[in-house]
Amino acid sequence: MVVTLLVAMLAVGGIDSSSSDAQRPAAAVPLVRLKPADSEMRRLIGEGYGRSTSFRELVDALHRSNAIVTVQFGMCANGRFRSCVTNVSSDDRTRSIRIKVNTRTTDNRLIATIAHEIWHALEILAEPGATDPEGVLALYRRIGIGACREGLSDRCETEAARALESRVEAELAR
Repeated sequence: MVVTLLVAMLAVGGIDSSSSDAQRPAAAVPLVRLKPADSEMRRLIGEGYGRSTSFRELVDALHRSNAIVTVQFGMCANGRFRSCVTNVSSDDRTRSIRIKVNTRTTDNRLIATIAHEIWHALEILAEPGATDPEGVLALYRRIGIGACREGLSDRCETEAARALESRVEAELAR
């Protein structure tokens, strides 16, 4: 199901954010599988959910998964990266993913960055073997771009996450 949604979102670029629910109130955000680490992160996720259709689709897809994704403020690689997936673990029933986001930017940029990292969480969830750091690295060696894909770096990125981040930032700017 997660794979199907990811493919559909890539193919059509999300749903038209001019629809009547594009400005859904922040209070409507479900926080069952997505766990903000504090009240400020909860506010940003609620704002993204209310203002960006693409962000809302990501959160809704995550809630149809078997994962618990925690999003917190923090430094990645001693501040060299603005965000990252820091932990992936699994048991027989649930995968746990932890995301860190650096706070040194605007709210809109933070929300778009959170969306970028949630996209990575969904990429991980779409891969049955990505249940630990080694499985996640193997996934990104296959779907990543640049030095990561070539096996020259553990800093991994995908075009899909970048495109989604840009789309969310554009939706927030309206």
